[in-house]
Amino acid sequence: MTRSIESRFISATCLLLLLAPLGCGPEEGAADEDALEEAALAVVAVPAKGTASTFDVGTWNIEWFGSTGNGPTDEALQRSNVRDVIAGTDLDVWGVQEVVSTTQWSQLIAGLPGYAGLLASEATGGSSYYSSGEQKVGILYKTGAVSVQSAQVILTANDYDFGGRPPLEVKLKVTIGGATLDVYFITLHAKAIADMASYERRVSASNALKAYLDTYRATDRVIVAGDFNDDVDGSILSGKASPYANFVNDSADYRFVTKALSDAGLRSTLSHNQVIDHQLFTNELVSLYVAGSAEIYRVDQYVTSYGSTTTDHLPVLARLTPSAGKPQVIVNEICSNEPGSSTSGEFVEIVNVGGAAADLGGWSIADGTQARHTFPAGTSLAAGGGLVVFGGSSGIPAGLGNAVAASTGGLGLANSGDTVALVNASGATVDTFTFGSSHASTDGVSMNRSPDASAQGTFVLHTALTAASASPGKRANGSAF
Repeated sequence: MTRSIESRFISATCLLLLLAPLGCGPEEGAADEDALEEAALAVVAVPAKGTASTFDVGTWNIEWFGSTGNGPTDEALQRSNVRDVIAGTDLDVWGVQEVVSTTQWSQLIAGLPGYAGLLASEATGGSSYYSSGEQKVGILYKTGAVSVQSAQVILTANDYDFGGRPPLEVKLKVTIGGATLDVYFITLHAKAIADMASYERRVSASNALKAYLDTYRATDRVIVAGDFNDDVDGSILSGKASPYANFVNDSADYRFVTKALSDAGLRSTLSHNQVIDHQLFTNELVSLYVAGSAEIYRVDQYVTSYGSTTTDHLPVLARLTPSAGKPQVIVNEICSNEPGSSTSGEFVEIVNVGGAAADLGGWSIADGTQARHTFPAGTSLAAGGGLVVFGGSSGIPAGLGNAVAASTGGLGLANSGDTVALVNASGATVDTFTFGSSHASTDGVSMNRSPDASAQGTFVLHTALTAASASPGKRANGSAF
């Protein structure tokens, strides 16, 4: 399904210049006309679905976006309608499918202040599998709530099974109710058509995806959002089980939050009777899901001739919130070889990477010998917050507000190697790390999780992350928790 695309539009900057005495170059004529035509289009008012207190996720197939030979024929109108739906719906992140023209994509983003985007063709390994004229998957996200840490195209060995469109996996840092969490966001566009051959390819793709998640993302927060091109309560191929039954049946590890839409007999496209656009969460995120929030947003009631001007798919939405989450406190940074000769400079930093505040009253930090600090009753660590315990009050840097001195007068961490354990009020070990001399060989250099503030991170020397020797009470990059 490849087709060469001619660039027919100018950039947003060029549009601004069009309104000034300067032009955009010798070939601007036709593009200028298209830009003026789009500027003259009425803005479609779409009611918001996103809220300030939730993290709002959408998936949307924007049919042959920017293709001059397929899908909606008025490219400027399609771009205008898509922009208005995204801006009006006001979600934090979107998985999108069927983006063809990168020019059309760039101009869409230029018309969405506060958003950025990434296509599979721009991710690691993506250019080999997504040519300029092919349908591409991608993400759009609010830069104030989401930051991209990495992006790669995965399961390329199953390119055929995915209809020539292997999934895009983007590692994000997302802000949910003030908490900052690592989330892997995967957007996919599965093989279409209700025939046996296509069905078997979807089954193979689903098995490959589950094997990947089971192996590489077993303890990570993951959202898979996209056009699955099949339903989850049964297949679009009559008489067949859902090709995604492997996920549905593994309820301990996965949940299609959109299955309720299928069970209700709804549809996510204008031309078929099933829900084929879905969102799948791993169990690490299910507790944050707002029950009943999965929704097929009937934006076709706001956009004139939606099916012919915009797309044949409807957006599918879901919400996350920290209020339904649980705390998860980890040991994030340890300095056993203090700067200078005063052991008051030793420290242990803990971070709450969960979705709710943690009551630390009665919790303790121990080394390999004994408890070295016990948190007093009433100590609370907010979701996304960090707290550091120093060997002594003289070791606490001036102005560092989220720091305390060890209640026993020292931490007693051995440079030759030791164990740091975080123990809850019931005596259960919440997190622990045993280090050797290689982690404590240099004065003042701490050991820190990599990625920083990630429960799945491994400990490395702080200097492997940044030029700084340590970052007690702060993120590894020096910013505040």
